[in-house]
Amino acid sequence: MSEISIFNRNLNASFTLFVLITLSNVGVHDTTVSAQQLPDSVISIDSLTVTVLRGSDGINQTPYAISIRDQVDLQRGNIGLSLEEALQGIPGVHVQNRYNYAVGERISIRGFGARAGFGVRGVKVIVDGIPATMADGQSTLDHVDIGSLGRAEVLRGPASALYGNGSGGVLSLQTAEPPDVPFQQIVKGVIGSNGLTRLESNTSGRYQNTSYLVNLSRLNYDGFRTNPQSPADPYGTAGRLNLNTNVSTELATGVLRITGNILDLDAQNPGSLNRSDFDAGVVSARSYNVKQNTYKNVRQGQLGLNWTGDLANMGAEFTTWGLFRNLDNPIPPRIIDLRRKAFGSRAVLSSMKNETPGSLMWSIGTDLDYQRDARKNFQNSAGTKGSLSLDQYETVSAIGFFAQGRAILNEKISAMGGARYDYFRFGVTDRLTTDGNGDESGQRNMTSLSPTLGIHANLNGASSLYANLATSFATPTTTELANRPDGAGGFNSELNPQKGLTGEVGFRRQWGSRVSTEFSAYRTSMTDELVPFEDALQPGRTFYRNAGSSTYQGFENSIQVLITDKVFTRLSHTLINATFGKFSVDDETFDGNRIPGTPRRRLDGMVRFTENNWYGEIRGDYVGSMAVNDSNSEFTTSYFIWELRGGFSEIQVGGLKMAPFGGVSNIFNKTYSAAVAVNAFGGRFYEPGPKRAFYLGLSTQP
Repeated sequence: MSEISIFNRNLNASFTLFVLITLSNVGVHDTTVSAQQLPDSVISIDSLTVTVLRGSDGINQTPYAISIRDQVDLQRGNIGLSLEEALQGIPGVHVQNRYNYAVGERISIRGFGARAGFGVRGVKVIVDGIPATMADGQSTLDHVDIGSLGRAEVLRGPASALYGNGSGGVLSLQTAEPPDVPFQQIVKGVIGSNGLTRLESNTSGRYQNTSYLVNLSRLNYDGFRTNPQSPADPYGTAGRLNLNTNVSTELATGVLRITGNILDLDAQNPGSLNRSDFDAGVVSARSYNVKQNTYKNVRQGQLGLNWTGDLANMGAEFTTWGLFRNLDNPIPPRIIDLRRKAFGSRAVLSSMKNETPGSLMWSIGTDLDYQRDARKNFQNSAGTKGSLSLDQYETVSAIGFFAQGRAILNEKISAMGGARYDYFRFGVTDRLTTDGNGDESGQRNMTSLSPTLGIHANLNGASSLYANLATSFATPTTTELANRPDGAGGFNSELNPQKGLTGEVGFRRQWGSRVSTEFSAYRTSMTDELVPFEDALQPGRTFYRNAGSSTYQGFENSIQVLITDKVFTRLSHTLINATFGKFSVDDETFDGNRIPGTPRRRLDGMVRFTENNWYGEIRGDYVGSMAVNDSNSEFTTSYFIWELRGGFSEIQVGGLKMAPFGGVSNIFNKTYSAAVAVNAFGGRFYEPGPKRAFYLGLSTQP
């Protein structure tokens, strides 16, 4: 692994000192509550408002499948280790937590994104109104500050009519609102198995018309993978430092929000295992990864401005943002040196809300995005840079125009429709023309028109039906275009965007104030699906090709019950049948095979108990088997994982409010594959999950 940067080390020491000074000197007291003190919510579909549709609509008025997680789900008793904690129990959403910060979590919605080699693909991610998805459709979530999240919204289905590229689903994350006091300081610490330590400082408040939040967190994680050359030492360690700021103030007829974040991440990459090693319980890293010193080193900064308000009797939203990302990433065959700069803007105008029968509400807008990557690839010679094999500038320019309308047809029925046009220009400038391939500079242009139409019917005050048709498309990312199996520079001219059409029907029902249920069924037809594979001559490096056609069809249902004022439970079920239609490579045909990386069935259940100032929670997660390659020659084994957590909402100790908590994951010490490396060379498909692990935490507030 690379040495932790001087910036990282110094900021880590400064952070510890900052926490100690804060605890010893803060004397301001308030009546707000921390996440550990939050009560369980009484379920009410009618009171839930969503913004993921680029408006402000009641969830019971939308013709799309949308799920919400509030601050209780996101923070109470959670470690803050990964976004998996925030998305637990949402039907149709599968987080393959690889426990490998060098490649990140793989988040999929109804199969979209299930085969991402790293980061998040096929899902649009928005954080406090600022895109975490770049112009080419790739999302990286290392900078997301899990400890300060207050809300998560998930649109489970295609949304290219609203968000354009890579929108097989949408994940919208929002920072918790600051308290109505001038100053609040919360310090949180977690220790646990596998060398886990996490420290977090959250400073927030509100003064007159301005609110602020500053969250600083430091994570160290050794992991459970070991160095095969020295079994007592871990290989899979990670150190991550996040600084996130959020300031909101009233400006003119609206609210201006300024967000900023800094990320410093160093993580080793232990690689995946073949079946025999996985079945034998091997947790050591792949020897070749250790020899080649595989890791990821990221320095990233982002700044965004968002203004929302009224303008000339219309609603208006204007957003602009900029980002830099420096990546040093040795993988087995190559050492990747990437320097990225990106920026974008968005403008939306909308009519005022009017729910009277016969009314029409509308919105129009445009998105502009640009990214520029300076990419160099070197031969990996036992972890040191060898000869330069690629040196090029890659640019993506994207512009999208969209319009959406919602018509109130009568007191019970409404319709929502929209369309979006996107234009992309991918450019590459070859700066290595002495490699025998000549100048491979060039460009590719891609366009897409994405319509959608949905209808919603209120059957009575408690039940509703909806149906929709929606489209999706995803261009290849710059990494996918640049990774050519022939080793040449420039872009892969044979790789095309994938496109899909989805039909869906759904039902929602509210049973009094204690029970809510949801059901949806859908079918998606895809063409030119982007499928990853590895080449025998370059193992460990992922390439992509297009499949002819594929189909995803599934059912999702969930139920939430407030059994008593002290007992809350929820259960979600996902069934998906994802298969190739027509797809062949060379002389091998995969027609009718299951698409790898997507489990056929998932079941997630949770029961939460609260009594006075303590709480307890038990959760079970069943994941069915999934294919690991296109030929379906191997499948993972289904598994059931149990987790237990609990804590106290508040204990008064002197002048401090303390909220201790703890938990144990994988209670029964199950061996399971937490994720798969789709189509990996040499049968290295399996990324093991950790055995039984414990953690203890403490949240402290003056």
